[in-house]
Amino acid sequence: MSGGEDRSMGHTRISLLHRLLLFTEVYRDTIIRAACLGVFALVAVGYVARMEANPVVATERVTGVVESIRVPINPNGSAGRALYYSYDVRLDDDKALIFIDDDVGTPHPVGSVLPLERQHHKSGADTYRLLDG
Repeated sequence: MSGGEDRSMGHTRISLLHRLLLFTEVYRDTIIRAACLGVFALVAVGYVARMEANPVVATERVTGVVESIRVPINPNGSAGRALYYSYDVRLDDDKALIFIDDDVGTPHPVGSVLPLERQHHKSGADTYRLLDG
């Protein structure tokens, strides 16, 4: 009975390390899929937790005037996505300068008045969303 064999039980005793190595070899793809699913779930939970920690507590309709427009450097480089424009907008109520991105077919010209939604968050930060005409 040398070499770790136990003939009375009819099978060979394998060390824990060898069992783990055999297990990982047999179930490698399943382990990788489970690990990826776990990471995905953690990222999703983290995103939801951050959004819930800083919810929108109030909204307000405001207007602003377009001061300048920036277009993507290479509009053809964003294949599969709509062309977007970045606007520098001066708010009418407090004269603050904000930046807004918009997916539109035609840009809003400089000097035009845009309807916006101010979203006030629990943390005190404000975000803005461009409303449809």
